[in-house]
Amino acid sequence: MNGNIFFTSKGITTERFSWLVEVMKFYILKIYPESLHHHPRTRTPQFTFFLQGDACYSFIDRQNRHFLENMFKLPSIQFVFDSSELHLRGVSLEPIKMRLPEQIIISPSLNKKSGSSFWSLLLEHILDNAESSAIGFLFMHSPSPYQSSSYVLDLFRCAIERKISPEFYGYLDGVHALHRDQAPLYHENIAESLGDINKFAVKNGLSSTALVCAQSATSRGYRTFIGENGRVISNCIVAPSKITNLDRIVSRFSKIHPILSHTSFVIEIITQRKIPTIVHSSDKNPPSLVILATHTPYETEYTNGAITLAMACAHKGIATRIVFIEDGVYIISGNHSQEREYPPYDLQAVIRKNSHLENLEYFVYTPSMKNRGLVANPQMKMVCAISPAELAQILLKPPPNIEAGHQRVLVF
Repeated sequence: MNGNIFFTSKGITTERFSWLVEVMKFYILKIYPESLHHHPRTRTPQFTFFLQGDACYSFIDRQNRHFLENMFKLPSIQFVFDSSELHLRGVSLEPIKMRLPEQIIISPSLNKKSGSSFWSLLLEHILDNAESSAIGFLFMHSPSPYQSSSYVLDLFRCAIERKISPEFYGYLDGVHALHRDQAPLYHENIAESLGDINKFAVKNGLSSTALVCAQSATSRGYRTFIGENGRVISNCIVAPSKITNLDRIVSRFSKIHPILSHTSFVIEIITQRKIPTIVHSSDKNPPSLVILATHTPYETEYTNGAITLAMACAHKGIATRIVFIEDGVYIISGNHSQEREYPPYDLQAVIRKNSHLENLEYFVYTPSMKNRGLVANPQMKMVCAISPAELAQILLKPPPNIEAGHQRVLVF
């Protein structure tokens, strides 16, 4: 890897900027304080923000100016934008770029003589050619509006050109991306395009994976049946994608390749061994995982999806930590109970029942609680309250004995 990245295609709220600034301060002041010297003796890995979509608006929002100015003062931090995304939204960053030419990078969306593309730069930062032969994307949004799906297509096309195998994991509403018979009027058909990407990968001697979570699919009306050899088959999705159980998707998380989502981090882990050892990459334990749950618990499926994925990863032996932050903190406030005729659906009870899992830890971000005037339910003591510095430690440092070269952070 070449430093750390934060990628998002979503707008960044003022609250999110506030904790991102705290994380960056911890990164520079606590982990790499020597970077503040005029002539540091050790290299500080670059922390690069790759901003797509509505994140472009967030960068010029006056409400965020204070946080951005604080980030601009820190060394080894860059912001990369796709020029076509800025032009589409009528956003001009030229005044900021003139003032901070080394921190603001505006790249073309496609490879041109003028420089590397947005996606090429991203791949250069997160791929280690010695170990990473694939890149995964956990796709959780509906394919409409289309821009939420066009990003992953561009990423995969660029990856194949660099001889990197694409892996698509459809989860929650992301299963719709592979539905057959889509007929969009104003943008490309993502299902057909993913099929073309598979052909492009095979033509280049690469593998291509497209897995759809069976639980997410069946809850959305995708009919499946068990075929030969126990395979789950559906004529609702395009070939060669497969509807499968979540464990099959999580098994890909047991590998060492980078995995992105619509908002995610890839954190470089620098291991220091006192005694040199030779460890084959396949023998390493998998990268640790941090999930930031940012939505209210019951309005959407995101919080339940975050907890379900976290538990599945923990069962696979992946060191997993889930942090309830922003609106996600409502999950530990009050005493939840369901009184309707449906089967009980109490996420507090789910957390209490699974708090004993060996590889799973729960945390709640204290400033988000205070901002909303919330008090934690005394029965939720298994969810540990954390400060901004402790959040930064969780995001930037893996649990003990993790040998993988990076940590994954996915934002739900």
